[in-house]
Amino acid sequence: MITLLMIMSIKNGILSSMCLASGGIVLIAVLGFALRLVGEDSEGFVPGITVISTVGLACLVGIIIYWLGKLEISKFIIDEVQLGATVSYSKMMGYVAGGLVLSIFVSTAMVWSAAQLGAEFLIPTVEYSNVIFDGPLILLSIISLAIVVPISEEIFFRSYLSKNFYELGITSRIVLTAAIFALFHAGQLEVIVIASTFVTGTILGYVYHKFNSVTPCIMIHAGQNLLVICITVILN
Repeated sequence: MITLLMIMSIKNGILSSMCLASGGIVLIAVLGFALRLVGEDSEGFVPGITVISTVGLACLVGIIIYWLGKLEISKFIIDEVQLGATVSYSKMMGYVAGGLVLSIFVSTAMVWSAAQLGAEFLIPTVEYSNVIFDGPLILLSIISLAIVVPISEEIFFRSYLSKNFYELGITSRIVLTAAIFALFHAGQLEVIVIASTFVTGTILGYVYHKFNSVTPCIMIHAGQNLLVICITVILN
């Protein structure tokens, strides 16, 4: 019976991941087609597409949780963001800060190592400035990338998927969800991006199980994305 439950839970988790990936591909393809129609040089169009796609994927996450997970979305989210009565907030913030620093350190170390080894082809070439609005509209980019994305992705990968892989045990759940999380960010086929995302996913998975809440994970994820936005703005 346990084996059957394990198979069914894993199957549902994998199916949910495939649905999110497929939906994301379709959404990006449609938006890409619209981009070609309007013209790639249209000012603000790519950042606008980024905002729309993040909101679209967040909606897709909700649909998957409701449709495949058969869960009441609002109740599920409330349960997942709640912190236990015995949780030390200072301890949690320590883990948030530590997780943020560690994930940034690992990513930076990977890029530095690639540069020192002369493997420049491994260094990410993603231009984040292309997907972020300039001027006052940057607020939309901050909302989508530093709020919508962290909440939707952590709810899906750390909470929903982890519960689907419950029968595997904590370590296997952390590794598997981190691997799927990394593959979901493999669109540019950037080796260091995939590897660092896996490490970040592992850190987030550990923090999630440490506090049995997705709140500190959202904070780490949001901190990372906000830092990227700030650095991009400063350098440009």
